[in-house]
Amino acid sequence: MKIFEAAIQAIHVLGKPSKLDEIYNTIVEYNFYRFGSKTPLAALRVTLDRHCQNKNISQMHKERYFYKHSDGEYELLEQYRTAFPSSHVVREPMNSELQAEQYIQQISTLADKQKEKAKAEILEYLRTISPQQFEEFSCHFLSRYGFKNMLVTSISRDGGIDVKGALKIGIAEMRVAAQCKRYAEHNKVGRPDISQFRGDISGEFEQGIFITTSRFTKEAMDISYKTGCVPIVLIDGEQLAEIMIDKEIGIQKQTIAVYDFDADLIFE
Repeated sequence: MKIFEAAIQAIHVLGKPSKLDEIYNTIVEYNFYRFGSKTPLAALRVTLDRHCQNKNISQMHKERYFYKHSDGEYELLEQYRTAFPSSHVVREPMNSELQAEQYIQQISTLADKQKEKAKAEILEYLRTISPQQFEEFSCHFLSRYGFKNMLVTSISRDGGIDVKGALKIGIAEMRVAAQCKRYAEHNKVGRPDISQFRGDISGEFEQGIFITTSRFTKEAMDISYKTGCVPIVLIDGEQLAEIMIDKEIGIQKQTIAVYDFDADLIFE
C-alpha cells in the first residue's frame, strides 16, 4: 500500500475530516503503511498535499483524492467517501517484499552463528596458550576494558595475584588485583579458589577479578560478593569471549550493506 492509499484508509476509519497527526496515528495503529522515513509526518504531509484538489505545489500528482481545509484538516473528495477505487484495496505484501524480509532474517541468523563460531575459536585458542601467556593476555584484556596501569606480577612473588593495577572512578582510583586461570572447560573454579584469592588481596586491594577460560561453580558465585569483604568480579570463558567480541580484541568486524527500497524516502 502506498502512503496516499493508507491515508484514504485512515480517513475512512476516522469517519470525518482529520488533521495530519490523527491520520498518521491511525495509519500506524492499523498498520496500513510502514514508514521508513526519519520524518514520517513530513513525508505524509507532502504526499497528502500532492494529492489535494485545492493545492498547487511542485510535483503535484495527477490523481486528487483530498481537500485540505484552512484549519489543516484533510477531507476525502466526495467520490471517495463511500468506497475506494478498485486499486485502493488492502494488499498483501508482494513476493519480493516477503523475500527481502526472509533474506534479512537469514543474514541475521548467519551473523549469530558466525558470532558463536568466533566465541568458540577464542576459547579454543586461549585454552592452548601457556599459563604465563594467559596472564599477559589478561593484563592486556583488562587494559582494553578500561583499567589503568595493569601489570603482570612477578611469578615468584605473586602470592595468588597474577595482574594488578587500578580502576579510575571519578576523581578516585580503586586498587585492583586479578587471578587468571587457563582451565579446560570441564575444570570449574570452586568456592575454595575464590576464598583463597580474597584472602590474598584483602588489606591491599579494594577489588578482585577472577578470570578463567572455564566456568564457576554455584558456590563460587554465591561468595563472590560478601558483606564487609573485598568483592570479587567473576569472568568466565563465555563472558570473556563475549567481551572480546564487544571490545574487538582479536576480532575483525566485517560490515555487509543491506539495501531496502522505501518509496517515502525518495523526496527526503
